[in-house]
Amino acid sequence: MTAFVVRRLLLATGVLAATSLGVFVLMATRFSSTCSSQYTPIGVLAPPLASHPSQALSLYWHWVEGIPTGRSFGRVCGFQTAGEKIWPAFLHTGALLGLTALAVLVVSLVLGVAAATRVGTLLDGALRAFSYAAWAIPQFVLGLLLLAGMQRAGIGWFAGKEWPGSCLGQGGFLHTCGPAAAGGRHLRSVLRFLVAPTIALSVAFVGVHSRYLRSSLLVTLAAPYITTARSKGLPERTVILRHALRNSLATFVGAFLLDFGAIFGAAMAVDYIFHLDGLGSLLISEIAGVGSGDSPRYLDAYAIESLLTAAAFLVVVSSVLAELAVSWLDPRTRP
Repeated sequence: MTAFVVRRLLLATGVLAATSLGVFVLMATRFSSTCSSQYTPIGVLAPPLASHPSQALSLYWHWVEGIPTGRSFGRVCGFQTAGEKIWPAFLHTGALLGLTALAVLVVSLVLGVAAATRVGTLLDGALRAFSYAAWAIPQFVLGLLLLAGMQRAGIGWFAGKEWPGSCLGQGGFLHTCGPAAAGGRHLRSVLRFLVAPTIALSVAFVGVHSRYLRSSLLVTLAAPYITTARSKGLPERTVILRHALRNSLATFVGAFLLDFGAIFGAAMAVDYIFHLDGLGSLLISEIAGVGSGDSPRYLDAYAIESLLTAAAFLVVVSSVLAELAVSWLDPRTRP
């Protein structure tokens, strides 16, 4: 088992390194940095950070060497550091993803078990219709509908224009820019602010993963050992929860963790719609470039590299966790 974990970690590290290298070479050879284009004349395109891929490789290695010391996230022309911009955005998106994961897991378990144990009934049909409809609606569309509906109904308690009491790029999850709130009160404001974005992000994934669990449970409930457990007089709740559900969780959890990339991508759009000041908002602002008036806009290759590497890290870690979770829940998959 140890060798299996080591192989997966080495593979994940290789994928992360290749991804970050490819992104950096593309950004460095196509776009400029803040410092190199700061004094570019109006109307003149800012030069790229590197003129050749070999030069980009040298700059990439210099960036990698600075990661342990934090130099890679250092100040850009005396302004905010990349770390000061990415860290709070990372925490905001992490809070949304955490609440979404909790909502998807809990609601999918309830709906999946209810549909599988009442197969063929009106409840099963209604839950199946809900799952198809939920998966058919894109998260950004549902987010826009929720936001417009709350604004039209005057429900401002769950909606806001920016992260409660904090500023993007200053401090972290509980940092306050003014006398907005602090401590428990601020935490309640954050949780309230995340209700609508969590609903918009989780509904579609609840639909698809409750279907996964229902299908897996139906296969398990038809297995011979379930018939044996029932013939021994075990209560139906025990048969479902301790035998059937336990063996169906490997498929459910593995599919959920492997779907993290799709959840993360959808979270970027939801973040931008609800002004969460997370990775989605930061990525759009960075890709839009920096500049004003008729001056040329430029992209900060180092900031975008750090941002996309953090996103790739989250997806790669979720993939490794999916394999480890499946091997733990289902011993048959272990090497």
